[in-house]
This record gives sequence, structure tokens and C-alpha cells, in this order.
Amino acid sequence: MEWRAWFDQNWFQLAQTLSILGSVWLTRAAVRREARARKLTEYLALAGHHRELWSEIHRHPTLARVVQAEADLLANPLSAAEAEFLNLAIVHFQSGWLVAKDGGGLLSLDVLTADVQAFFCLPLPRLVWEQTRHMRDPKFVGFIEHALKKQPSNPE
Repeated sequence: MEWRAWFDQNWFQLAQTLSILGSVWLTRAAVRREARARKLTEYLALAGHHRELWSEIHRHPTLARVVQAEADLLANPLSAAEAEFLNLAIVHFQSGWLVAKDGGGLLSLDVLTADVQAFFCLPLPRLVWEQTRHMRDPKFVGFIEHALKKQPSNPE
């Protein structure tokens, strides 16, 4: 009956302790749920910006050259509109890098690396990157340069 005597004397402290532990658990669950929601919101915003950015190529045919592998920079130098679009695209890549770096599985660094390899092998994006990389976040520059040095993976 020692247990009963202890419980009679300490039931209030036990109830307080259990309440505190329950509150901590509920807070932890709420924080995790909020973090997932925030990551999803960031990803959806990034996807919206992606759609908006790339639809510019369809709205303005003069930008079509930025995704052409055979673009001749000697015959037709980079235009101001192309440079502006490509700078926005690079900022978009940086936003994607920040989301992927944060984790959460919505956008992986491997997928982003493949996109970097495909995009920056094109003549116009590569030119704008070379001209502007010194003005960008050094960690982002390191990510892009590392991605460009890797061999692209060939899914069979």
C-alpha cells in the first residue's frame, strides 16, 4: 500500500508533470505540422514563379533564343531583354536551391543539379552566368559550379 500513500500525497504533482509533458508533445506536433505547411507553401510559390517565368518565353517570342542550343552570339549578341530574363531565371534557380537545401523532399538537390546542367550548357544562360556569377551568393555559385563539373546522369 506504499504506492497508494505516495499517490495520495503526490497526485497533484503527477498531474502537473503529465500536463506539461502533454503540452510539450502537442507543441512539438504543431511545430512539425507548421514546418511542413511552410515548406509546401514555399514549394507552391516556387512552382508558381516557375510557371510565370517560363511562360514569358511563349508571350514574347524574342526570348525563345535563350533556350536554343544553337544560338549564335556572334551573329546576334545578347539582347537586354534576354539578359533580364536570364537574370530572373538565375534568381529563380537560387530560390529553388534555397528550398532544396532546406530539405523536406519537395525539391531535391539532385533534380536541381540536373536542371542546372541542362540549362547552363546553353550558350545564352552560360554567358549571363559567366558575366554575373561574381555578384551572387558564393555558396550558390559553388553549387552551380559543382553541378556543372559533374557528369550529367543518363536515365536509361
